[in-house]
Amino acid sequence: MAVQPSPADLTIADLMMAELMSVRPAVVPVLLRHGLACPGCAMAPFMTVREAAGAYGLELGALLAEFAAADVRTIPSAIPARETVRCTPTA
Repeated sequence: MAVQPSPADLTIADLMMAELMSVRPAVVPVLLRHGLACPGCAMAPFMTVREAAGAYGLELGALLAEFAAADVRTIPSAIPARETVRCTPTA
């Protein structure tokens, strides 16, 4: 069953790949995992996420869902708090 993109994801689907990677760097590992060469490709400034998904035979909704999951993993509030270590210079 295909994952249906939300209206917010449709905006992301229409971003150029270079812009997406610039504003949401957490998606780069997702792209590489799927074999997309976008991070080093000269066409990244000229190809939308939707076009890239089609060119690589990927289902757009599922790809957008992976992008969203990657972003959640990098949001500081989603990362468990750790003990703060303070460094104090010694003489």
